[in-house]
Amino acid sequence: MANLVRWLEEALEAGETIQSTVIGDMGWPGFGDEPGYGSEGVPLYNEQLRGKVLSWNDARRFLDYDFDDGFGAPGCNAVYAWTAKRVFFINQYDGRTKLSWVPRDPCECEPTMPGG
Repeated sequence: MANLVRWLEEALEAGETIQSTVIGDMGWPGFGDEPGYGSEGVPLYNEQLRGKVLSWNDARRFLDYDFDDGFGAPGCNAVYAWTAKRVFFINQYDGRTKLSWVPRDPCECEPTMPGG
């Protein structure tokens, strides 16, 4: 089991904070009719907030839920989360869901191949 809030907050380096977030569809586009519910009964899918730039404080409650990160359709929302130095996103390969990131700005680094 996984949790988007835990994934994101545990991936942050010392002093790094999430500045902005955008929440997308649950799982693959068009996946499922029922959104499910996160912490405190908050619906995981909110049409009015989908695709909007949100503060971490506003977005956090919609992402604080446990899901199966194993094989099959992703059990979580697509999400982008920006910090001052990185952009986090959900990566899915062959049904396995995980958190990935890229540098926010051009920098010398060793690029990776998410999903392989």
